[in-house]
Amino acid sequence: MKRIFFIALLAMALVDAWACTAVIASGRVTADGRPFIFKNRDASDGTNNSLLALHGAKYDYVGVVNYSSSSSPASIWYGHNEAGFAILNTLSYYFNSPTSKANTSAGALMKKALGQCATVDEFETLLQQTQAQTQSVTLSTNFAVMDSLGNVAFFETCNTSYTKFDANDETVAPNGYLVRTNYSFTSPYYNETNHVGEQRYKAVCKYMEDTFGDGNIDALQLVHELPRYLYHGDREINLWDDIPNDIDDVRPTYFSNFIPRYISASAALMQGVASGENPECTVTWLAVGWPCACFTVPIVITASKVLPQVVKRASGTYKSEMCTNALELKNRVFTIYHDGTQSTDSIDLAKLINSEQTGILQRVMAADAQVGELGEALVNQLRAGTASESDVASFYNWVDDYWREFFANATSSISTITVDDENDDSNYYSIGGVCYPGKPSSPGVYINNRRKVLIK
Repeated sequence: MKRIFFIALLAMALVDAWACTAVIASGRVTADGRPFIFKNRDASDGTNNSLLALHGAKYDYVGVVNYSSSSSPASIWYGHNEAGFAILNTLSYYFNSPTSKANTSAGALMKKALGQCATVDEFETLLQQTQAQTQSVTLSTNFAVMDSLGNVAFFETCNTSYTKFDANDETVAPNGYLVRTNYSFTSPYYNETNHVGEQRYKAVCKYMEDTFGDGNIDALQLVHELPRYLYHGDREINLWDDIPNDIDDVRPTYFSNFIPRYISASAALMQGVASGENPECTVTWLAVGWPCACFTVPIVITASKVLPQVVKRASGTYKSEMCTNALELKNRVFTIYHDGTQSTDSIDLAKLINSEQTGILQRVMAADAQVGELGEALVNQLRAGTASESDVASFYNWVDDYWREFFANATSSISTITVDDENDDSNYYSIGGVCYPGKPSSPGVYINNRRKVLIK
């Protein structure tokens, strides 16, 4: 058993202000045959994330943005469009030079791609056109892109060139998936001293090998677990191995260069479609805010662009309710101070996890499982053509209510999260939260006595 105390380890912290963790997978190795791209987003000056629905040159799309009062912010940091195209990126340090990490063009390029690209090939053409404008382009990044044809790839990109890594190519991705953090293997400065984010790279590789060693990758399990994975890739320590007894068992603990960190701002898995499915069934499984303090919501594009109120950017604050709440919960974990200044690389572990199951992360995981189960049922109905836009709107209304209940419980130290106190054997509930005083006659998935029930 090992305890990690912050005093001896502060000197080990490597500060990488814009640094993300990404995984892409081919449909040939996923449990349901659908490809995906995943990102845990880190952004030291962009932790107020929110979701917007926008219209581009050709396509409607949803994308995550930083705080901005603009009706159409200049940068999108990941998202997907109605054609089934999805994109994200990670910063690649020191790609253009041994000292520069500038990457000012990536967000604008991703926004443009979401508005006009339907395929990975179209993105590659756009990237070539963008790099031709050498005087105005600053790129040092790893783009991940996916389309409705099953194509999924990383593009390691600098100002003037790129290298494509195709997850469907067995010679490039023998296990069917690829991982990137904050360096590029094709950078001329790739060497033993320029592996920024290597701790997270090692942690992701261990998670993938331990969890999906048989190649049968469950996308929803991954987005549930990986943004909250508490294994340190360099020190080979898992914080779950020696947890505090209860929430008052104060445990100052080193917390830097794990996958979730102080600067983690959101997480998402963009899940593509299987062969023959409607591209509009592409889903972004999204956690807006510090991933250890908020749950994951499935986001689909509808005709009216309906979104959950708690994740979308509010018109008055230009922030999302879930992200704002999650930041408050995060501050209940980062309670270690040095000379009056909040430490960003040490936490009170008891507030995150403990043996009594009252830690914020433990509450989040329980809520995330509930939302994931109901969200998956809705998405499957959409794929089958048995759910309507009103069903999506009803589900999002339920998500809004459930998040607000969850946050109220978490902040008032109530350890039990209740889905519906009024539920009993006689009542059935649709996945959108509509109550039926008896067994419904219409086919679908319902909740009865807190169990998912399929009525044929």
